Amino acid sequence: MTVIPVKRKSKKGNVYYNLVDEKRINGKVVQTYVGYLGKSLNSKNEVKPEQILQYIERLLNLQISQEEINTILKKIGIEYDAWPITKIIIENDLKLNKLLLKLK
Repeated sequence: MTVIPVKRKSKKGNVYYNLVDEKRINGKVVQTYVGYLGKSLNSKNEVKPEQILQYIERLLNLQISQEEINTILKKIGIEYDAWPITKIIIENDLKLNKLLLKLK
């Protein structure tokens, strides 16, 4: 199983990214939809539990500033292009068997 991001354009010209599983079956490449990434490749990042556990309490603080979020994400090694960040979603994707941090 090879999971890769794929860029899709809507009829209105907007760009969206999906994750697809690519397999070779009978000599042909077959893509299967796995999940939606968002409008940016950097909107979801895979994280390891040990990377993020020490920062969970600070990220869940309703009074956290953009600067604090930026500092935490840099320490974890996550690049992102959303600014300002209005949502932080920690997602356990059981299908991919990955822990993802989604930023909006």
